[in-house]
Amino acid sequence: MLVYLTGDSELRKELYIREFLKKEKNCEYRKIFSDENGKIQELINASMSGGLFSNRKIYDLVDFDQWSKSEREEFSKIDFSKEELIVFVRTEKVGKDVKDSKHVSILSFEKPKEWEEEKWIEFIVENSKWLGVELSNQMAIELFRLIGTDEMALLTELEKLRVYSDRISLEDIGEIVYKRTVSKLDEFLFALSEMQLVKAYGLIDEVVKQYEPVIVVYSLSKHFIDLMQIVVLCSGKPFYSWPEIVEISKKTSVPIPKVARFVGFKFKDSKYMPVNHMEMYTPKKIKSILEILYYIDRQVKLGNELKILLLDFIQKLKNLDKHIEAAEVSTPLEEGED
Repeated sequence: MLVYLTGDSELRKELYIREFLKKEKNCEYRKIFSDENGKIQELINASMSGGLFSNRKIYDLVDFDQWSKSEREEFSKIDFSKEELIVFVRTEKVGKDVKDSKHVSILSFEKPKEWEEEKWIEFIVENSKWLGVELSNQMAIELFRLIGTDEMALLTELEKLRVYSDRISLEDIGEIVYKRTVSKLDEFLFALSEMQLVKAYGLIDEVVKQYEPVIVVYSLSKHFIDLMQIVVLCSGKPFYSWPEIVEISKKTSVPIPKVARFVGFKFKDSKYMPVNHMEMYTPKKIKSILEILYYIDRQVKLGNELKILLLDFIQKLKNLDKHIEAAEVSTPLEEGED
């Protein structure tokens, strides 16, 4: 029996197979990956003989679309009519020559479009039940805010929640998922770019303790380079729709959740009020920040203490307009200048 799992939802395909396996009392299950050698011959052998120690053999071709054209052609010639053999084929779509029949089944699993927030909430609630996790709409909204549309990240976090407790609360999601998906370094970076400088001061000790200086400086530079891309691309308007955020992400390669936070997108029922960076920054401002970070990078590589450099950086952010004015009437930032 051939079962084609089509569509773009890898999560729903995974959950469908898990549910199917729960009902099989005595089977031999194996995943086959595209880079395995001898996979065609193994499937041919399986089609010709039953399992020695089980009633049924189940194969899961997890990345069939990555198989070469010749391998897919060879696969199409194999006879999978034996009842004790089931082959799941995970693929985006099947060819016109593949039809539903006695020995072939085609199932479709789709996920919502990137911008369909309400459908994503329903999607999260529905699929969490498959994993034995009961979520309210508000919990699903919070989970979506933290993870975005990354299906496999969603699967990972739902499994963590299931292990944590039989009864999940909104506070559990904020405590468990947030701490794993948003690091202290991420919090620090956004505290800086959102000009929440008191919060940034409070995070310095933890950031310096948890991360190598080179990683901190690199992450700082990457954060503001990503912001520069979006500022250059977008006009400084007060509101951005979800389709616009998706499009910005495609053009800049900045992850969707990060773009959403940069442009101040507020998820429904979210208690957090995001800051629209597009109304705060100009390319000139970010260029000045990157010049300061270039200086910090050199100082870190010379062995200077990161904490002192970060404290100095926050002070410069606080007086950024004055710093830009001073730079315009003098030479570019020199080492040792404030």
